[in-house]
Amino acid sequence: MSGPAAPSGLRAFLGFLLLSGLGWLCDMLTYTALVRLAGMAPFGANVVSSYVGVSFVWFTSLGMVFRRSGAGAGRFLALYWCYQFVSIMAYSQLLQMVAALLADRTGVAALHGALAAKIVVTPFNLVTNFLFMKTLTRFMRAA
Repeated sequence: MSGPAAPSGLRAFLGFLLLSGLGWLCDMLTYTALVRLAGMAPFGANVVSSYVGVSFVWFTSLGMVFRRSGAGAGRFLALYWCYQFVSIMAYSQLLQMVAALLADRTGVAALHGALAAKIVVTPFNLVTNFLFMKTLTRFMRAA
């Protein structure tokens, strides 16, 4: 007997979007604290804070959006984190460049440029994360 099928298309994306929004809040609060309080550069702060956010999204959306069980999910989590490493490195580099560009071209303070860069980069990251997780969960057992 199998559990309910995973929502498809727009409904799955909207569920993922909602949970990713919460994950993004965790990410953004961590990122802001690391940049503002710890004085970290945007690249390093984004690496740490992104893992906070993507881990939250993995654990919440696995069952709620993709209807997959936690049994045997450890190896898939390892694949997800490996993908996220590559993704986070790429998006962190992009974020660093956008933050520098904003600071240089607009004269905004470094912190504001770093936060604005995070906001600009996030939608692209969200879509690629959804597509990867949707593909990965197809190989997992239904809840």
